[in-house]
Amino acid sequence: MTGGAPRPKANTFRIGDSKVSVFNIGDFAMGLTDVFGKDVDLTRYFDSTRIANPSFYPNNTVLIETPGTRLLVDPGDRERLLSVYGFQPPAAQPPPPSLVEQLKEVGVNPPDIDRVVVTHLHYDHFAGLTRKEGGDTVPSFPKATYIVPKRDWEMPEIAEARKKGDRDVADTLGVVEGRGLLSLLDGEEEMGGGIKILPFPGESPGHQIVGIRSKGAACFCVGDLYHLKEEAEHPDLVASWADAKALVKSRNAFAELASRESALVVPGHMRPGRIMIKGNTPIWLEA
Repeated sequence: MTGGAPRPKANTFRIGDSKVSVFNIGDFAMGLTDVFGKDVDLTRYFDSTRIANPSFYPNNTVLIETPGTRLLVDPGDRERLLSVYGFQPPAAQPPPPSLVEQLKEVGVNPPDIDRVVVTHLHYDHFAGLTRKEGGDTVPSFPKATYIVPKRDWEMPEIAEARKKGDRDVADTLGVVEGRGLLSLLDGEEEMGGGIKILPFPGESPGHQIVGIRSKGAACFCVGDLYHLKEEAEHPDLVASWADAKALVKSRNAFAELASRESALVVPGHMRPGRIMIKGNTPIWLEA
């Protein structure tokens, strides 16, 4: 994309009576060894060019709209990620509008959001829980309940960050907790309107996904169950920080579910697609 190229709008899909919109809050560069480590034989999965050069990945936030509710999955914040992680954005690509501005482009204002679901407590998936308003940090979606996996909330690194008042946690999770908006979830939960939260651990202890079913159609927002299509097709290809045994089990179970329901799959750092099982092999098909 050149500097003068138009910015892509939200990628929107109809799921029966519901609508799923995918917003990219910014592309970021990351090398394969940053994800999988230097000890993995990446030549089994990628060509030499992919291995040698960082690639750009989207950072997706998903809006689910049913006739009765609006639910947001994994709100991101580009500027916070750049300042904390130093991710490298594409040099020729103009920065996208903030998540709140992108939501307004589709007619949704912050008070319209009823629930916010965080799939797991890695910062790129919850950096947009709050925003600056004057000199204060306030919840980005003032009327929402913020649903966070309990097992991630209890992870040692998150517990220690909360104890020490770490800025990145205090200014996001700490703010919504302090306002009484935080809800910790351990297990499945029906949200109504065909929306259901399901545990699929491995990327983190409490990693959860959000499913929406309507009139025979299905969609799953899967966070970091997969970062790349190669992980969908090779479930044993696991990020260095993940619990490999738990994640492979989750991926195998999810691939069977998604293939059986011909579901739209929306990962946190890929374009949406579908998983079809041919023989015993999962195949990723971009939507």
